Amino acid sequence: MAPPISNATAIDLSRVRPQAVRQLPTRGNSNPLSNSRFRLLNVLQTTLDLEVLLDLFKQELETNLRIKGFCYLNETCHVQIKKGESDLHSCAYRLIVKNENLGELIFYRDNRFNEFEMDSLEALLSVLISPVRNALLYQKALAASLTDPLTGAGNRLALNSQISREISRSRRHQMPLSALMIDIDKFKYINDSCGHATGDLVLKELAKVIDKVNRDTDSCFRYGGEEFVVLLGNTDRIGAEAIATRLCRAICANRISSESGLLQITVSIGVSTMVDTDEQDSLLSRADKAMYKGKGMGGNTIAWL
Repeated sequence: MAPPISNATAIDLSRVRPQAVRQLPTRGNSNPLSNSRFRLLNVLQTTLDLEVLLDLFKQELETNLRIKGFCYLNETCHVQIKKGESDLHSCAYRLIVKNENLGELIFYRDNRFNEFEMDSLEALLSVLISPVRNALLYQKALAASLTDPLTGAGNRLALNSQISREISRSRRHQMPLSALMIDIDKFKYINDSCGHATGDLVLKELAKVIDKVNRDTDSCFRYGGEEFVVLLGNTDRIGAEAIATRLCRAICANRISSESGLLQITVSIGVSTMVDTDEQDSLLSRADKAMYKGKGMGGNTIAWL
């Protein structure tokens, strides 16, 4: 089991023991660890992909030390990346720069790390810290560009990217794909009678309920206004209608505490399942038309096209 973050050694750029680079035996005028640091300094500047960074780091690390594998954890950013395998013994480091915790790296092998080896680890980790920080900042910026700032759901840009991948995967693996178009019933009345702040609250609460009901493999996006799209990978019409039913019931049963008192909302949900001729626009268009069909039936209902 990985050591908890509180027990890990914190490593800051200013705390790396300077003797670490000097202690390895030299070959002529060459210091193997110093050479590794130099190679890492160059190669780690070539990518902002965290997974690729850790692959490059592992390759260079293994030229200096025998390890079974390592795991990178960052709870704040919800990142866990494992390289290689776990083993009986481990040593863990928290990566710190300017008092900012960048996560934890836990190294594994079948026997204990001695002090000399830990010096070497710290020397190489000091090169990794800044690239990891840059990769995390890039990851956050990318996530922000694909997220609706009000609800936390994906935005239209994220939807366009995701649905294109899902359609390609569906065709490649011959798997079903379904989409739900969700629209809040009488949302204009909520805005007009309770104010736009309450309307914003309703949108945020709806996104929370959708996220709670969705499976881990489902993706939710704010399509515009009070409309949301849920993509259901590897889900046929029967499965999609079952999920839509659960959503409809959960949303209706939820009560939203607002300045105007407790609010109850309902939604109309349109369901479409991909056919051979479908592209992104046609799949979503059918779900949209089905949703309006449900609204015409009085709302708080599910329709399929």
